[in-house]
Amino acid sequence: MVCVLVWMTVSVRARRVGGVELDKPARPERRPSRWLPLLLAVLLPLASGAALVQAVGPDGEQGRWVAEVHAAGGGVHEVRIDGVVSGPRPTGVNVNGTDEYAADVVVTLGFEDGPRGTTVRGARTLGVPQKGDTVSVLYAPSRPGLGGRYHGTGFFSGGGVALLWIWAVTLFVAAFGCGILDRAGVHAARRFRGDIHGVAGLLLGLGVLCLLPGAFFQTPTWAGWLLSFLAACTPWLAMTWVMKRL
Repeated sequence: MVCVLVWMTVSVRARRVGGVELDKPARPERRPSRWLPLLLAVLLPLASGAALVQAVGPDGEQGRWVAEVHAAGGGVHEVRIDGVVSGPRPTGVNVNGTDEYAADVVVTLGFEDGPRGTTVRGARTLGVPQKGDTVSVLYAPSRPGLGGRYHGTGFFSGGGVALLWIWAVTLFVAAFGCGILDRAGVHAARRFRGDIHGVAGLLLGLGVLCLLPGAFFQTPTWAGWLLSFLAACTPWLAMTWVMKRL
């Protein structure tokens, strides 16, 4: 929506052409701005990247559970391990020379109706987990029925790989766009025309609507990515429409 407002503001403020002023000497034609194509080359990929980022996160049953915990006022708590109930498994991750292990552990969670022993599956620790070590657990004290689950804080456990790829592609497209956008064409697109810019605004609005289900509801993984992809395409469709019609 920020892109829409900026585009509309620049379009309306663009100097109109076609009128002839007989009482004033003709002024030289303004040269197209060199900064507007660069700004557009950056904003378009950023808008698409921001749309794709909305699909990154917990999905399916895990996503619904996380949403319920947060809705109940839950959060992440550091709790001590009371016991290890499964054999520790190396995860292949090494931090500063220390291997990471995953295991099912028993912890005591402080719910509002009293402490309860809970088994946390796949809890990860640096080094072999032992009684007295601490792990991060996500749970809601007011909802004991939801239990608790291990909360990974690492880059790769939080969708970091997907985020890295999205922003890497975004920066590449922005750098590529800076070299191919035509100054004269972008300058011409500033002049507001309702039949052209209005349709472009509708396309961008459609992209915003595609993001609303994921923002307010838990959607299946495939639906979240599909809607985010459609939203990411709308800035480019709007720009293509304007350039082709001018």
